[in-house]
Amino acid sequence: MKQFVRMFGLILLSIVLVACANNDSKEEDETQDTTKEEDQQDKTTEEQKEDSSEDSSNDLGIESGNGGFLWKVENEGTIVYLQGTVHLGTENFYPLNEAIEQAYEEADVVVPEVDITDADLVEGMDMGVMNGMYMDGTTIEDHISEDLYDQLEEFFTEYGMPMDIVGSFKPWMLESLVMQIAAEELDYMHGVDEYFLERATKDNKEIIELETAAEQFEVLSGQSDEFQEQQLEAMMESVDEFEEDMGDLFTVYLNGDEDELIDLLFPEEELSDEVDEDLQKEYEEYMVALNDDRNVGMAEKIQAFLEEDEEQTYFVIVGTAHLVLDPHIRTLLEEEGYEVERVY
Repeated sequence: MKQFVRMFGLILLSIVLVACANNDSKEEDETQDTTKEEDQQDKTTEEQKEDSSEDSSNDLGIESGNGGFLWKVENEGTIVYLQGTVHLGTENFYPLNEAIEQAYEEADVVVPEVDITDADLVEGMDMGVMNGMYMDGTTIEDHISEDLYDQLEEFFTEYGMPMDIVGSFKPWMLESLVMQIAAEELDYMHGVDEYFLERATKDNKEIIELETAAEQFEVLSGQSDEFQEQQLEAMMESVDEFEEDMGDLFTVYLNGDEDELIDLLFPEEELSDEVDEDLQKEYEEYMVALNDDRNVGMAEKIQAFLEEDEEQTYFVIVGTAHLVLDPHIRTLLEEEGYEVERVY
């Protein structure tokens, strides 16, 4: 069953907006409400973070100066850098490789999937949140097996979140929440996208989104109840191995090996015999919506940048799967006649 949703690795590469946005909002609220208290505890907090970062990051063997998956496309005076990202990471990631850092510095425009640092993002998330909650008076207990519900109750209770708080969430939203909690516990909330977007804001670089939060949430929420339950079940089965799985993902990402990344995320035995034909078909359709269809839309916008003839440099930051899993953005641009060069 775990292999059925090994895709959660891909989700980490493409959508963790709930985690990032909630984390940002929480930090802003805490800064406004408890500034004096935070100032007093600043040294202690920093020491704890450093200790936590050392424990998790050093155990993973992560060092700054790495970070693979950078390509370059040119058309006359316009340059587009394509930087593959992971939306989770450790502080030890940064700075990334010199070639990547230089590409960012050269850029006039930073182009994420969605600007997760934008204050207006919350408004754009409303549709996704609404699609992630039961509005008919039922709760998650009415829609999943008793065993899975018991696992959820044990997990959320451990983190001080009784089921009456999260019980109205649908399986896909609970899966994202479980992932967020696991990531925060390990201090993995230092994603590559956020790293560059925060810098772009400080550097007053223009930011242009490739997608909207609502579009991304529509992909996550559009699956059947049975399919969502399977995903949630697999997440719960894998949560104890989250640190190990993320360590593998971080290592492969920083090494920049395309084939190794694909093998990690999509092993051949991904769909087990336990999964019936209908769910296998839905899985395939989901992957098309999650990767293929979105790649077409993103590639079209990137092509528009190349054809604007404004001689600007764009730094595109998207989940790495969108640059390595066919039909990926690079392939789609090459089909339009552009030469895509690997930089790092």
